[in-house]
Amino acid sequence: MRVIVVGAGIVGLSSAYALTKAGADVTVVERGAIPNPLAASTDYHRLIRFAYGDSGGYARRIHEAFEAWRSMWADLGGPQERYYADRGVLSASQEAGDWTDRTRANMDALGIEYERIDGVAALAERFPFLEVANVSYGLLSAGGALMANHILIDLVWWLRGQGAAVLEHSPVETVDAANGAVTLQDGRRVEGDAVLLAAGVETARLLPDMALPLTPHRTIIVYAEPPEHLRAAFANAPCWTHLGGSPALWGMPPIGSLPAKLGASHLGRRDPDMANRAIGHDEMELMRSQYRGRFRDADQFVLRWGQANYWVHAPDERFYLRQADRAFVVSADSGHGFKFGALTGRDVSDALMGDVAIDVVAERLAGLQAAA
Repeated sequence: MRVIVVGAGIVGLSSAYALTKAGADVTVVERGAIPNPLAASTDYHRLIRFAYGDSGGYARRIHEAFEAWRSMWADLGGPQERYYADRGVLSASQEAGDWTDRTRANMDALGIEYERIDGVAALAERFPFLEVANVSYGLLSAGGALMANHILIDLVWWLRGQGAAVLEHSPVETVDAANGAVTLQDGRRVEGDAVLLAAGVETARLLPDMALPLTPHRTIIVYAEPPEHLRAAFANAPCWTHLGGSPALWGMPPIGSLPAKLGASHLGRRDPDMANRAIGHDEMELMRSQYRGRFRDADQFVLRWGQANYWVHAPDERFYLRQADRAFVVSADSGHGFKFGALTGRDVSDALMGDVAIDVVAERLAGLQAAA
């Protein structure tokens, strides 16, 4: 089976990997370089976590996601430390029924292990970088940072080593869903038996007749150095998501030579102007200000650089799979997709190779499959 994969982000490359393992003849087509600095997948690292609020479907799949990653890394050949920093993930609860408290209840229901740290004194001793005055308890669970760019780069090397064609700087102009082919901007036609559209914000443009329910969003992240007196406290700190109250903060501590990575979910916004990639000092300062009252001396964090990113939001923040003739559309982002990359690739391969019915795979991706 000849499969053309459009888009070399984590979903496209992981799908190409799984399809190649399944015996398909794969061609990957990417509009820019790999990693593409304009792609939603491109960054130094991305969070993987069991903490998922009350979204049981996705929390349940994290065990499978870890297994899929480890299987992939064994093929890529690098040490696990190249691909994953095992730091744990910290959440904080201020009151009963908030996001972290719902996460705890969800973990109890699913049998996911965690450590609960009760009381201000215990939290302050364990995590001295936190402002803990308004925190009831902390929830520490498994997870950490997937080293995104290393994974993307090594996937491309592996694919080429297996004989897959990887076409960089080759924007797709049109998709021929009826015949399983694409035409590139330079006029070349690439033919196959199926086309997999994993093109992120470009997907809806390439299949306009499908009226895909995919909305582009812009978000920002900021890299910043903790002040000198807090660096020891951050040396072995966990990643974090939801530190109590509002807004919802997420990020990573310094890892290796990288500064801390600061994120805030509410700073993402719907924005069809995908050329708006610039991030200025005002936006970076806005991000730093979100951490006042959450991190000690947040205003003393030294801003290093920021990034603006575009990703695709599907309804209810779920992943999305659909078929039209010989074209398959996958959108496994919605702001939380990288952590499932290797597993999504397996799912997509199952659908395209006919091993599992596409409606069953679509339910898996949407986190709707019932527990076994």
